[in-house]
Amino acid sequence: MKNFFVLVLMLFAASLTAQVTGEIIYEETVDIHRRLTGDRAQFKEMMPQFRTDPMILLFDDHQAVYRAPQKKEEDIDVEQEGRGRMRMRFMGPAGGILWQNYAESKSIEERDFMDKKFLIKGESQSYMWKLTGESMQVGQYECQKATFEDSTQQVVAWFTPMIPVPLGPGEWGQLPGLILHVDINNGERTITAQEINLKPIDSNLIEEPQKGKEVTGAEFREIVRVKMEEMRAQNGGRGPGGWRQN
Repeated sequence: MKNFFVLVLMLFAASLTAQVTGEIIYEETVDIHRRLTGDRAQFKEMMPQFRTDPMILLFDDHQAVYRAPQKKEEDIDVEQEGRGRMRMRFMGPAGGILWQNYAESKSIEERDFMDKKFLIKGESQSYMWKLTGESMQVGQYECQKATFEDSTQQVVAWFTPMIPVPLGPGEWGQLPGLILHVDINNGERTITAQEINLKPIDSNLIEEPQKGKEVTGAEFREIVRVKMEEMRAQNGGRGPGGWRQN
């Protein structure tokens, strides 16, 4: 209950603050070795442990776009002694383009999946954040800690009420201040703000994505589920991200 009243007060204070616009450059890091389980664990010695990608958040007084400027799926060739060259396919950090009207909690996400584009339309993702009362200084910004947990992930977010926008990297947001750092599953995936540029932003740069087959979030998850089952069958039960000999 105490956290609830703190959240309400912070939201009220944020609403009284002058509108803020800007550009945030994040760095997203994925621990690839954490994803190499079972038969794939043998490839840990052949591959770098971490993969890092730059990400950009642009926002004005009511909308935002989060862009992944690089392709998020790639093939990696590795050599295995006595068996020649093998090719492994990994899904990188969640990517594409995520547009939000955060004033109305609406979102449109453009996603590439198996060489096809999809437009996922609906309400912005919401989370039952818990405020811990812990604080930390990040550069010139005082940050507060919030946590979220469900059956698949444990998330720690550090946000600053000094930048009163309910945004963050990708789908992470809905806190009374900009999220500067996110840790998912204790280092499996981290996203950290590298540059914070509060400045006027041309709203024409915050465009809604237009390309792809329009689907709901539930429809997209079902498409992914079916395709993953097909890939598991093709890989003899090893699952997506398996290997094939060239």
